[in-house]
Amino acid sequence: MDLTGRFLSDRADLSASAAFALNRVCREGPIRLTTLAAKEGVSQPSMTQLIQRQERLGLVARLADPGDGRAALIGITSHGLELLDERKRMRRERLKALLETLTPEEESALWLSARVALPILHRLVTNADCPSDDVAAHLPAAESVAAHRRE
Repeated sequence: MDLTGRFLSDRADLSASAAFALNRVCREGPIRLTTLAAKEGVSQPSMTQLIQRQERLGLVARLADPGDGRAALIGITSHGLELLDERKRMRRERLKALLETLTPEEESALWLSARVALPILHRLVTNADCPSDDVAAHLPAAESVAAHRRE
């Protein structure tokens, strides 16, 4: 994680919390500010300030909530999408440069470890996005685990 935070991410244009919030708005579509604050684990006043800064930069815009005329949703703008795409491109270039420094043995070891870790990490992310009561419903049945271990 430190590698991503220190080398791959460019924090010149966005703080980490601003980038996380913008990514969530991009992934989940227009979202209420209170919901965004809760999902990002920050107070609503802090999220309000962050969103106001992103609005001034033209990265997000407030949209009418079709379900509640009194509420607004936060949506990403085309400028916000362009910024996220540019940040993703830069991370990939930096990662490629780092990977080119590995020996063939190190590259092979990294590839093998990723094949083991990625499905586990995917499950953790899926479970983290579920309310705690729903996590058990997303866990595989004992037979599925046993079959997976035999592969």
